[in-house]
Amino acid sequence: MSARRTGDSVAIPGDYQHRALHEGPAVQRFWHHGKLAAAEAALRPVAGDVVLDVGCGSGVLCARLGALPGVRVLGVDANADAIAFARRTHAGERVEFRLGLADELALEGEGINKIAFLEVLEHLPEAQAREALEGFHALLPVGGRVVLSTPNEQSLWPLVEWTMDRLRLAPTMEGEQHVSAWTPASVAALARRAGFEVERVGTVHLVAPWAAALSTRLAHRLHAFEQRLAVPYGALVMASLVKRGAA
Repeated sequence: MSARRTGDSVAIPGDYQHRALHEGPAVQRFWHHGKLAAAEAALRPVAGDVVLDVGCGSGVLCARLGALPGVRVLGVDANADAIAFARRTHAGERVEFRLGLADELALEGEGINKIAFLEVLEHLPEAQAREALEGFHALLPVGGRVVLSTPNEQSLWPLVEWTMDRLRLAPTMEGEQHVSAWTPASVAALARRAGFEVERVGTVHLVAPWAAALSTRLAHRLHAFEQRLAVPYGALVMASLVKRGAA
C-alpha cells in the first residue's frame, strides 16, 4: 500500500483559493465560482445542517455555506497557513476552522450530516482515498450526504494541468500535489466500495469557464446548460453520495 499522505510536497499559500475566486483572471474566477455553486446545489444545505468541509483551503466554500440561514460549517485542513487565513477572513458564529486531518480530529459529537470533499481525492493514493470515504460513512448519520469533486482524467484536464504547471500559473500539481487520477466511473466504484449509494455522478466545466474570458454572462448560461445536459467530459468529476440504512 502507498504511504499515507499528510500533505503536499509543494507549499500552497493560505489565501490561494480566495485569491483565485476573487482576484484571478476571468477564467480562473469562474472556474472556482462554478465549482462552488455546483457543490452547494449538490449538498442541498438547509437550516439545521452541519456541514464539514474537508480540505477547506482558504475557506471560500465555508464562507458561502455559512452565509445561508441556519447552516453551521466546520472547515478542516492540514495547511496551517490556510487555516490561519480562513480564521482571519471567514470565521464567525456559525463558521469554524480547525487545523488537522479529518480522520485525526474528534468530530463524532459535532452533529455533522453533510460533507464537502472538493479536490482532495487526487491528492491521496487510492487506498487512502477509500479509507477517507469509509471514515465519512462511519461519521455520517443515515441519510447523510457527501459531495466530492476531483479532476476528470477523461477530459481535457490532463492538458490543462500540464499547461498550468509549465507556465507556473498555480502551485505545481503533477507529482507534487496530484498523485492519483479519477474518472466518473472510478469515483462511483470507490464510493460504492466505501458503502455509499451513488445518487449522482457527473462533471462540470466543459466549455463554460473558457467562455468567461469573453463574457461572464455567457459563461453562466453555458454552465447552467452543461449541468442540465449532464455532460460526461467536463474537467471536474462531481459526485453526490448518500449513506443509506440497512435494507
